[in-house]
Amino acid sequence: MSTTEWFEHFKHKLQGLTESHTAGGSPLSLLAYALKENQLTPEEYFPWAMAHYKLPRLQARFFTETPPRKEMLAKWATHYSWTVECLPVAEWDGILVVACLQPPQDFPSNPTCVFVLAPQEALEQCWNSWQSQTAKIPASAPTKPVALDSSLPEGFEAATVIAPAKKSGDSFSFEDLGEFPEASDASASSEEGESSEGHSESAGEEMGGLEGLFDTPVVKLQSIANSEASAEAAPAQEAARELTPVDQILNTSASASDVEKTFDRTVVDARPTLAKVDPVLEKKAETTVAAATPALTPNSAPAPAASKAGGPPPPPKDELPDLSEESFGNKPIPVVTRPTGIAKPTMNPVASGSFALEKLKKKNSGVIADKVKRVLSEMKSHFEKSMILTLDEQESQVTAFAWDENFQDIKDTSMRIPLKTPSIFNIVAATQKPFHGYISLNDLNENFFEQWNQGTIPDHVTITPIIINEKLVGMLMGLAEKSAYNKASLNLAEKLSNEFIKGLQAA
Repeated sequence: MSTTEWFEHFKHKLQGLTESHTAGGSPLSLLAYALKENQLTPEEYFPWAMAHYKLPRLQARFFTETPPRKEMLAKWATHYSWTVECLPVAEWDGILVVACLQPPQDFPSNPTCVFVLAPQEALEQCWNSWQSQTAKIPASAPTKPVALDSSLPEGFEAATVIAPAKKSGDSFSFEDLGEFPEASDASASSEEGESSEGHSESAGEEMGGLEGLFDTPVVKLQSIANSEASAEAAPAQEAARELTPVDQILNTSASASDVEKTFDRTVVDARPTLAKVDPVLEKKAETTVAAATPALTPNSAPAPAASKAGGPPPPPKDELPDLSEESFGNKPIPVVTRPTGIAKPTMNPVASGSFALEKLKKKNSGVIADKVKRVLSEMKSHFEKSMILTLDEQESQVTAFAWDENFQDIKDTSMRIPLKTPSIFNIVAATQKPFHGYISLNDLNENFFEQWNQGTIPDHVTITPIIINEKLVGMLMGLAEKSAYNKASLNLAEKLSNEFIKGLQAA
């Protein structure tokens, strides 16, 4: 990122910044370092950056109310060299929204991207959250030695096995997918190294290629005093392991009669107080394994989950928030339908003929009034107030064309909104895509609602483009409470925008 423009503008405040940045060895860019060290305050930088780069600014609450999902981050992880100062935060209809301190100069041209400015603290929190999701086990991960006694069963070498330290609990982490450092022993002989390598290869073959690649169960070996006894006990223990019922392993209160009723890979619980049930089958993607679920007595605690190999349970599924089909966001919002009615629209008497919809009005005087009334009436089912806006021929500004009767105490109906300045209208004009959500505060947004909504910022706004022959001629806007943040309200506004232009003669 270039530092020339912002540095030149604020250089009178940044005496000695470059020297302290170099001496401190900070990994941050000069801009991020200046903001973090408070040599340049956000109140000074962001108003200048918004005007200079013509970009809107995200509020910090965006990152807490709609935090970027890790699936979206993973999708774009290799698209660009993301840093704590430049991150993807949203995706809308094929357009990637990137939050940054300043727009990067080397960003790829594809896909279509929209840059927004964001507070450094919010970017840093988002970055740290992303890193915690994708972090792997470092090469210096702690290990614990497992010493084997010399009197092991036949086939084992008297060497020290290094096992990776296992985290407590059954929680799953991306660290489980990391590569563990190879075990090494400086004092081990070449014979023991070859034996250990051979043993690892044979173990890999027994596990069937990729099976067991993740979360391999750790077999704990204990020394046995008598080598002959251990050699004889090994087959017996292996046979007992195959025949021991799951109920006896997981429920210590199992009686002797329960143990006797054991079948190959199937356990039948013969408790007199419970009915005989079939074993529970756990279906997996490639193989089906019959796993018996032990019955629980009223006084017994639930048994911990275990895999067929006796290792840790499989990682939990990524639990997504329980959203309704019509709801966006991370928390379900009920879809509220408003009472419908017939709108009483007002056409803007001060809109001049240089605006696109005004020209269409002259060509379609008998039709357009009915279309305006029908569109604003149907918008009432999801929006408290609705308005149609029109653009000028140069697409440089927008003004009100018609609005419903719920707009009261309007201060200035002739207000012109520039489309080159960051605002909710600028986003729609630049992308020709809908804006659907809450409103970020800036001078232009606040000034508009000061004139049209008695200074009250609505909880939600939906703005959809009105396009004729690939040219943006107007916008349909609806104001509502938070419950309008759903697919139903967005689909309605998009449908009405498309239907508004049907049957109209070109100007």
